[in-house]
Amino acid sequence: MTYSAAQFEQDIAFERHVLDEIAPAIMPSYGVQVIDYVDGELQMDANAVVPAVRAGVSFGGKPVNVDISPMIFGIAWKVIDVLLDSILGKHANGDPLSIKAKRNAAKNGKGPKAPEPFAKDPDIWMRFMRLYANTMDLRHSIMHRGFGVLRNGNLEATPDRGQVTPPTVMTPEELKYFFRAVQGFYEALIKEELSARKRSNLCALLDGVESHHKLGLLGGGEVTRDVLVLARAQELPSGKFEFDARPVMKEVRNRFPSGAVNLLLFMPDGVALTGELEDAPTDRPAPIRADHPEKWLRVVPEAEWQRWTRRRP
Repeated sequence: MTYSAAQFEQDIAFERHVLDEIAPAIMPSYGVQVIDYVDGELQMDANAVVPAVRAGVSFGGKPVNVDISPMIFGIAWKVIDVLLDSILGKHANGDPLSIKAKRNAAKNGKGPKAPEPFAKDPDIWMRFMRLYANTMDLRHSIMHRGFGVLRNGNLEATPDRGQVTPPTVMTPEELKYFFRAVQGFYEALIKEELSARKRSNLCALLDGVESHHKLGLLGGGEVTRDVLVLARAQELPSGKFEFDARPVMKEVRNRFPSGAVNLLLFMPDGVALTGELEDAPTDRPAPIRADHPEKWLRVVPEAEWQRWTRRRP
């Protein structure tokens, strides 16, 4: 069986749907802070902050009060389980591998061969493999043995007969980090790429569950706010265009150190480009060509950017 990112995306369609729907309800968000840099001077409009979308749990269209912590853990854990199925394949007779066999593979050295974009990023890959292996008792408790939800919100595994290691206990905060880390994990696997910003955020999330993977801290910065910078490409005497992200990023980082900074860059002909500003060159201005944008930029249709600005360039 050969691993396929497209097949993996299909295989976890249900898990992705549930986790993506739940995310706005349990993840802190401050909306999007829009910063106008079109005229070359930073301007902030408080009214430009778009409120975050909130979600709730409902059944049959009616809101319900229920603790979904076990479900979140089980579904997030299942994503890694499906991934291992996709990579390791089946026995020669067609039978699927047991969870114990997958756990052993995940704990062995660096784990099974990592697909892109983690083939050259063993630090992140190994941490997900260890999370899978080291929290298996909590998964088994939820699925087979029963589990405990303590008054403080912790999830606690029920020890197996003869188990000598302490049962897994996951706090609500750790569960949020685990859930969000798995989201970032499958998004990167499906796209087969991991930007500088998303890797930094993923490292920070994995640090939040270090007590479970036990491989040490990676550092990085957790994204807690979205920032959108509106700017204009600068025309050079030659008629070419460029954009220098360095002064903009310095100013934005001073104000929003944990922000995910996106750029909406206008050209004189009304074309707009967008990209993650963290990936812009840090040693030079970036050349701007709408017909051949740099890798970190793409042309964006007007319908996608018109709502962010009350004026056209």
